Amino acid sequence: MEKYREKIEQHSTTMESMGLTPVAARIYIYLMLSEEHQATFEQMVDYFGVSKSAVSNALKMLESVKMVDAKTIGGQRKRYFSVNMKGMFSEEYLSTRIKAFYNLLDDIRTIRKADDDFSGELEDISGLYKMMLFEIPLILERWKRTIALKQQRK
Repeated sequence: MEKYREKIEQHSTTMESMGLTPVAARIYIYLMLSEEHQATFEQMVDYFGVSKSAVSNALKMLESVKMVDAKTIGGQRKRYFSVNMKGMFSEEYLSTRIKAFYNLLDDIRTIRKADDDFSGELEDISGLYKMMLFEIPLILERWKRTIALKQQRK
């Protein structure tokens, strides 16, 4: 993994700009580049030289947003972490997040009881998220068909 250290730093800045903490961003890229497609908690602590607490918190956050999965192998106590690419893009996961956000926007608009520009923005963005909720299943279906066609050509 040492040969990827520069790339991990480079690409983790992109993940940080998307809202991940620095440690979570580095762990995510590390797991993507891992030749075994997985790593143990101890391997990540050793590689990054950060506290166990920092790695633990980063992994909890990545698991909570379905970016990383954990499993045990053959009754070992060690947990192996890996990137969960498809979980992040499941219809259920995306729909749940989108609904939560537009419900939040609608609730804030109701609580504010104001008829101003900001309420209009809240309503417009809520409308966008409602439209996305309708469009996501269609986009995912097209994506799945594209993947299936690609696999047929192999």
